[in-house]
Amino acid sequence: MKNLLVLLVMIFAMAPVLSAQTNESTAVLDAAKIRYKIDRNIYGQFSEDLGHGIYGGIWVGTKSKIPNIDGMRKDVVDALRKLDVGVLRWPGGCFADEYHWKDGIGPSALRPKTTNTSWGGVTDDNAFGTAEFLQFCKLIGCQPYFTGNLGSGSVRELAQWVEYCNSDGINSMSELRAKYGHPKPWDVKYWGLGNESWGCGGNMTAEYYSDLVRRYSTFMKDYGKNRLFKIAVGPGGNDYSWTNTVMKDARQSFDGLSLHYYSFANEKPATDFTQKGWFDILKSTLYMNTLIDKNDSIMNIYDPGKRIALVVDEYGTWYAVQPGTNPAFLYQQNTMRDAVAAACNLNIFNNHCDRVRMACIAQMVNVLQSMILTDGPKMVLTPTYWVFDMYKVNENAMMIPIELNSAQYVFDGDSIPAVNASASLDSTGTVHVSLCNVDPNSPEVVSFRFDSFKGDKISGKVLTADKMNAHNTFDNPNEVVPKDFTGYKLENDSVMTVTMPPMSVVVLALKGTVEPPPPLKVENPVEGLNYQYYQGTWQQLPNFARLSPERKGTIEDFTIPKENSGQDFGVQYEGYIKLPKTGLYTFSIGSDDGSSLYIDGQLVVSNDGQHAVVFQTGTDYLGAGFHKIKVEYFQAGGGMDLKAEIEGPGLKREKIPSSMLFREGK
Repeated sequence: MKNLLVLLVMIFAMAPVLSAQTNESTAVLDAAKIRYKIDRNIYGQFSEDLGHGIYGGIWVGTKSKIPNIDGMRKDVVDALRKLDVGVLRWPGGCFADEYHWKDGIGPSALRPKTTNTSWGGVTDDNAFGTAEFLQFCKLIGCQPYFTGNLGSGSVRELAQWVEYCNSDGINSMSELRAKYGHPKPWDVKYWGLGNESWGCGGNMTAEYYSDLVRRYSTFMKDYGKNRLFKIAVGPGGNDYSWTNTVMKDARQSFDGLSLHYYSFANEKPATDFTQKGWFDILKSTLYMNTLIDKNDSIMNIYDPGKRIALVVDEYGTWYAVQPGTNPAFLYQQNTMRDAVAAACNLNIFNNHCDRVRMACIAQMVNVLQSMILTDGPKMVLTPTYWVFDMYKVNENAMMIPIELNSAQYVFDGDSIPAVNASASLDSTGTVHVSLCNVDPNSPEVVSFRFDSFKGDKISGKVLTADKMNAHNTFDNPNEVVPKDFTGYKLENDSVMTVTMPPMSVVVLALKGTVEPPPPLKVENPVEGLNYQYYQGTWQQLPNFARLSPERKGTIEDFTIPKENSGQDFGVQYEGYIKLPKTGLYTFSIGSDDGSSLYIDGQLVVSNDGQHAVVFQTGTDYLGAGFHKIKVEYFQAGGGMDLKAEIEGPGLKREKIPSSMLFREGK
């Protein structure tokens, strides 16, 4: 019987080494605990003006013999469009804090030539500038993310860059943009406040940088309906004191805090390693989980509602450059080891999507852990590209928590978990399970139990190889590519066994039925909500439970009571919302100033702080019937506004109608 089991495992594991021992792990997937959306921007990219990352990798110019669209390589555009990239960060990196955006606008022939002092001292003709970057983002279907210059640039310079990109008014910047062929604004949302200001971006202290953030952010204006999402420089690695200082001193001035972390092995090129090199890189990669947990715990002190995103806008593997290439260009190959590292990181980001809402792997083309390598007219897709292609099914899906008890991958007296995983529910009702086996020697059996989900049909893809350093080349571009995967067994509608080959990445698509928690029973429901009105001066939402209300009453919906002081007050609304169908519901809160929305006691939307009218959204998977709903709001001088909206199965985005809102009658 034991020999038969081993034989079956070997077949499922796509013929690994016969002497390898199969390890077993267990996992519980609980669909009832769905709360957070996996933001599409987690599947973002980074492209710096570095080596051949831009010139030769993306930009070849309109006169090139290499097929191009507006000067951008067509083969690269086509490949990235298939990848469904969420966001692209540019122009750096260290280059950003020496880049002056006006060098990259206007007729190409008139743009000044500058020296790239960050990366190799090469001459840059600035042919790829603001308009070209934005056109490239449009071609591949992603959101642009500009990194502003806080190192050598002025406040006015960054403020004018925002104005040049976004203003639709009558002013010198919009007129300059129109003069150069772009009369309409681009409405760029994502803006970085410098890059690695603790290092190449200025060697600043956290206290000094926090002062700059408040100053620069003040003059970066919103234009039209576009609202900027400002991203401050966070820590490099485990510099938790930097996180604490910037959050404590400047959190009201930004919407995201960056985190930079690389897995280094830069004494050898990417393809030259033993099992020790494999183990060390993956152990280092998995440390990302600790970094996110600890930074999140610090951010929670100052931002418990998680309004501020953790943005991992530089991460990946970093080796010695490919022999024969310029050391300053950071060109490296990309092996099965990098594919496994990418899957580990994406699983970590998916599982932390309550706080991590953007990530940009370094870098997109020809630099570090890239998606694509080019050489003149030739192009090849790397193993990392294929991981992103497999994992894109998680974009904008709801994260399903997995309780994983993994077997250990043991090497040279040390060990790491052999398996990591994440799961999600998409808008079609399909559950995707993303798995990674980091052990290069042994198959891994993972026994799943489904709670609140009944599986029906399964399909899957696997990325694996026979050698740890297997990679794709221009002559052999299909050495490491996804294949159909059949190493699974649905034993009944709530139990599944998956047998993964050594060093593999597997993504499964499960059709079935999600069973949300049962709706509430409401005695004698009547239309309307209960509300409590408070007087006070706050910068953030107070704990209303500790305050005594000025008065109580009932109200039709989430509108501000007509009887109010005009300033410095708060309102708490409570009642029930009756949903017509089971499915994904997106709630939106727009307010001036802070607000929040809870469903069944769980925070779904946080829009806290003093600000003009800003909308924030959140999504939850809910069953048909009654659910508790609570909205909190405060006003702090100036204008006042509050709007609550809903979108879901059969419902286009609209104000939550009073016909859906109830309270318990007497």
